[in-house]
Amino acid sequence: MNLPIDERLAGAIWGHLVGDALGVPYEFRAPGSVTEVRWGTRGTHGQPPGTWSDDGGLMLALLDSLLHVGFDLEDQARRALAWYDTHAYKPGALFDIGSTTRRALERLKAGVPAIDAGGTDELDNGNGSLMRILPVVIFDPNLTKQDIIDYAMGAGCITHAHPRSQLVCSVYCSAARRLVEGQDDLPGILEEATRDVEAVAPDELLAELPGFLTYPHRDGTGYVFDSFWSAWTSFVSSDTYQEAVESAVTLGNDTDTTACLAGGLAGLRWGLAAIPGPWVGAMRGRELVEPLVSALVSRWHSA
Repeated sequence: MNLPIDERLAGAIWGHLVGDALGVPYEFRAPGSVTEVRWGTRGTHGQPPGTWSDDGGLMLALLDSLLHVGFDLEDQARRALAWYDTHAYKPGALFDIGSTTRRALERLKAGVPAIDAGGTDELDNGNGSLMRILPVVIFDPNLTKQDIIDYAMGAGCITHAHPRSQLVCSVYCSAARRLVEGQDDLPGILEEATRDVEAVAPDELLAELPGFLTYPHRDGTGYVFDSFWSAWTSFVSSDTYQEAVESAVTLGNDTDTTACLAGGLAGLRWGLAAIPGPWVGAMRGRELVEPLVSALVSRWHSA
């Protein structure tokens, strides 16, 4: 699909944030209980319409770091802590954070190096790194396949360092990069992304690949395999941005994350103009987002 790169980049950021905000009111709803998705409700967390969650806040913190200093884990950690401890990267008070992410941030506050802070237990395979990882594939126009895998693993490990989570981040990022480049064969994109990971990822990640590729569920939960496949299926089975994110929300469970993951991909594919204008216009904290989008677009044009 032939779109200006400005459209894709802005679509990725706003697509992620709008999907997050759409899903926030429905979080933790039982599968099958969400039969109609409406913009503008308060729902689960009582947040004003247009409010993003930890997904969007930590995604913006990562994007800001990448744009200002390049790939630097300690800087990424500092900005994640700024989100956690201050009003940075969010339009209101902190209201939602996963347990693995919280434990990692507390370790960072205690002085643990960023590279060692992430959870490594098998139970630390929620979607808390996947939900924020998109900026690593859009901040630099000159990334190699190896860069994408290295950056996905590195940025993810600050909170989620188990190979399973790192594998899923790597596949998501590799697939997203193909959307940045305008590829439109969605089954082919995922196959190529998987081959890229097989070619350059370390053995401990590859050991998780068979279980990932054969994972059968699409339940919208916070488990990283389920989260990826729920978002990917919502994306590839839809013809518009709105259909993709609404489909993600109807799965119930971790609705904000499923919708932000699907929304980031849909924004890359169809561009900013495909996101309903009233939804974008109603987003809180636009003043936090627009400078980052402008800086991102400028970086690509000056490369």
